[in-house]
Amino acid sequence: MGNRYFNKGQYAEAERHYNEALKENPQDVRALFNLGDTYLAQNNAQGAMKMYAGAAKNESNKVIKAMSFHNMGYIYHKNNQLEEAIKYYKEALRNNPNDDDTRYNLALCQKQLKDKQQQQQSQSEQGQGKEEEQQPEEPEQNPQKQQTQGGMSNENAEQLLNLSRQSERETRERINNQPQPRRKQFPKNW
Repeated sequence: MGNRYFNKGQYAEAERHYNEALKENPQDVRALFNLGDTYLAQNNAQGAMKMYAGAAKNESNKVIKAMSFHNMGYIYHKNNQLEEAIKYYKEALRNNPNDDDTRYNLALCQKQLKDKQQQQQSQSEQGQGKEEEQQPEEPEQNPQKQQTQGGMSNENAEQLLNLSRQSERETRERINNQPQPRRKQFPKNW
């Protein structure tokens, strides 16, 4: 019954039926996995993680176990916790080395992590370069520039603010243009 409601998009009803199945058998891997899918469809990542972890722990079939690890990696990936996502994608591939979706998500996640690290390094290098470039000015030498309370001219403050806005805009564009990870979606026939 839970599968029927899930396929109709009636997730609250599906959740109720999966929970009934788990009352009968708390170790039922398929009910755990399907309840995890239901929670994920309802944007309850914490509940989904708990169910997928239970399914992975109790399952002996490596393909089903890999699906659970894949979906746990997917949740971390969507929440931009890339190191954790990589860990779970690798675990999924250990259990099912033939899974191309997991391989794709792992490669995507690793690329995103590398890009993020390069961006952070670039920003820190730019910050150091700006500190070296900015020499304290003598107020007598340039009387036209007004000083702010912190000792920085209004012009310099405006330039830094504009650079910050530009950097934020570029970061948002880069994030919005990145490919999205794939989630495991299997027909609910089990």
